[in-house]
Amino acid sequence: MIKLKTFTAQLKIFHARQELDELDKEVSDFIASKGIRKVISLSDASTTGDSGETIGLIRVLTYEEPVAGSKEHYQEKIESTLNEWSEEIEKIRKKADQMGADARDKYRDQIEDLRARQEIARKRLDDLKRTGGEAWEDLRHGAEAALDELKKGVEGAVAKLKKE
Repeated sequence: MIKLKTFTAQLKIFHARQELDELDKEVSDFIASKGIRKVISLSDASTTGDSGETIGLIRVLTYEEPVAGSKEHYQEKIESTLNEWSEEIEKIRKKADQMGADARDKYRDQIEDLRARQEIARKRLDDLKRTGGEAWEDLRHGAEAALDELKKGVEGAVAKLKKE
């Protein structure tokens, strides 16, 4: 997502250099704190007083918002989510094993479906780890879709278990 951030600085006579350095530092700190990797544009516009003198500066930063921090951080987040869902699938399997034979058979198919969805999500994560650039963005969307499918399946199975 493309975002804008505006910074302002009042310029005082004989202090402009110091104020500009402070403005540069503020922008740099913002970029670092947000983990911004792609700056699209940075532009300045001056404001003037009644006599036409420059009294202030407006700096506009246009940047691409990071996906979720760094690529590595995002991959760790997906890995963690996959592990959580794996634990949920195992809980469902254990509960199904404690039920009668009919219920066990009914849930066995559902558990196999969940494990297949989990495997698809893991493969998408592996693909994501091996790519970069624009291809990474495309694969990220695929990994998110696979996670959503897995989530829906697990939540559906948990809801059915609660009813029984």
